[in-house]
Amino acid sequence: MKPNNIFVLTLLAGLSLPAVAQEQQPAAPDKFLGQPSDIGTDKIFTREESTAAVSTISNNETDRRSAKNIGNSILGQGLGLTSLQNAGRYAAQNPSFYVRGLQTLNGNTQPLVLVDGIERDITSVSPEEVDHVTILKDAAAVALYGYKGINGAVQIVTKRGKYDSRSIKVTYDHLFNSIIDKPKFADAYTYASAMNEARANDGLTPRYSTNELNAFRDGTYPYLYPNVNWVDETFRDNAMTNKYNIEFRGGAQRFRYYAMLDLISDKGFVSKPNTNDGYSTQDKYVKGNMRMNLDVDITPTTKARVNLLGVLQETSRPGSQTDLWDLVYTVPSAAFAVRDEKGVWSGSDVWAGTSNPVAQSQGAAYYKNHSRSLFADITLSQDLSSWIKGLGATIRVGYDNTSNIYEDHSKGYTYSVVTPLWEEGAAEPTFTTKPYGTDTEMGSGAAVNTYSRRFHFDGGFNYERTFGDHGPLQSAQVGL
Repeated sequence: MKPNNIFVLTLLAGLSLPAVAQEQQPAAPDKFLGQPSDIGTDKIFTREESTAAVSTISNNETDRRSAKNIGNSILGQGLGLTSLQNAGRYAAQNPSFYVRGLQTLNGNTQPLVLVDGIERDITSVSPEEVDHVTILKDAAAVALYGYKGINGAVQIVTKRGKYDSRSIKVTYDHLFNSIIDKPKFADAYTYASAMNEARANDGLTPRYSTNELNAFRDGTYPYLYPNVNWVDETFRDNAMTNKYNIEFRGGAQRFRYYAMLDLISDKGFVSKPNTNDGYSTQDKYVKGNMRMNLDVDITPTTKARVNLLGVLQETSRPGSQTDLWDLVYTVPSAAFAVRDEKGVWSGSDVWAGTSNPVAQSQGAAYYKNHSRSLFADITLSQDLSSWIKGLGATIRVGYDNTSNIYEDHSKGYTYSVVTPLWEEGAAEPTFTTKPYGTDTEMGSGAAVNTYSRRFHFDGGFNYERTFGDHGPLQSAQVGL
């Protein structure tokens, strides 16, 4: 067969919106009965041959290149799969899944996630390397996995090479991200008026006088009676993501290969991350995937399958793991100014300057995380038909190594607490200023957060026969 050489270069500009919907197109009966049903038994059944409740998502639907991993790519897809997208930082935007509704077993509600038959983290797999995703929903579908499959299972199958072919595919995606549902908070005048009303309902004196309410409304004394929109001061409206991907796929008569290199880089929404010399406080996420899948026909009856995946991931965020959105939702617009008249970060007696979201996003340096993962497995399959027709044996060994290392480069900063006083009858307010906090050097601490090694071994026998005009039934498998 003559080898085919295919070179594909794709440029895509995408707009990603957090909308999720399911659409099921009716299929012709013959086409439906012929659809594959992969439940992880090294045997692909058709729906006509299997009674298991299974839904399959093909790579035409999973290859959503705006998604950072396969979990984000299958949102809203797969009958019986409920997907909930988490919000917040880009690094934390990983979905939660439920198969056939919310179920619990000793507090566990998540389905079993399998990558090429081995339990692994769904966030480590990129959409480009996936061939199809199978949702296993009922007892017949998850019987192979015992109690771990009580909440259903999500089976992810990666791409493999093709005999007598060669192809290269290169893609680059540049994504423009926007905060399309930006929260709106009460302004300082509304907040102060509501505070007075709440105190009056409790039989207490007003917290703010009429002059102070007018100052909040008019902005006459912005350092004493501020009106801060913390969302606009802390975050910008737009961010960007870049994705680079290259795939090599092919094989010869007895050898197949699939190799992929994927890199994703995201810069977040911190408004002014470059106010310091030598470093940035931007909320950043970088992840690189390198996969190699090999299939070797050692002999006509002995086959080997090797899967290798290496993942390097780095995240960076302002301050010492500061949750900026939590601060934005906590500090009211009337609490304190961003800075005082001398340019020092501000705070108050109620909300310390360490709760100042702008100060935390610019003046507290940064915290970094490194994750390094290696996932490897090898499967040997032996046809034993020379002994008993239809008999086969399989042995699989896997090894996973994952570590997480942190670097704490955060630092402290000084802030001032300005306390205004507007006495009754006075034409203007007076105030006192007190310094708090200390300017410190950037931290240099680094250590291993978590480290894990996991070994996997399983083996089994498969038996499949066709007797006369009767088609093949479910193959029997005995696993270890």
